[in-house]
Amino acid sequence: MPTKRKPPIPVSGVVYGEIIYWGTCISALLVLVGTILSFLETGSSVSVSYLLDAALAGKNVETIWASSNIQQVPNISFYISTWTNGESLTVIGIAAGVLSVIPAIFFSSVYLWRSNNHIFAIVALVSGFLTLLAPTGWFSP
Repeated sequence: MPTKRKPPIPVSGVVYGEIIYWGTCISALLVLVGTILSFLETGSSVSVSYLLDAALAGKNVETIWASSNIQQVPNISFYISTWTNGESLTVIGIAAGVLSVIPAIFFSSVYLWRSNNHIFAIVALVSGFLTLLAPTGWFSP
């Protein structure tokens, strides 16, 4: 009885998977360290106990942040300027994990092009640029 051979995994898929894998592992580590730091910090601009109590009480996002010490919903510049705080490190870790798809798409598109899958390479490039532009809100309705 002949043995069935599995088809080889395309290099573009391996490249995409490796980048997503390591991006997820690094971001998970950042989130874990940030969460631990959040609970250990005493001089944080927003206390974790307040955030947990307010969230579990069913308050909406705007109310939670308006009643906090910073009195507004934080934007990206807040998290970048306070990157050593636990909460900021947690948010940066989540963002890094989500955004790791961008280099994965671009690198896999190169290997798609090399393997003569030009249509898929072009579609990957277009989706990569759209993903890169998505956080800017440039093309939102």
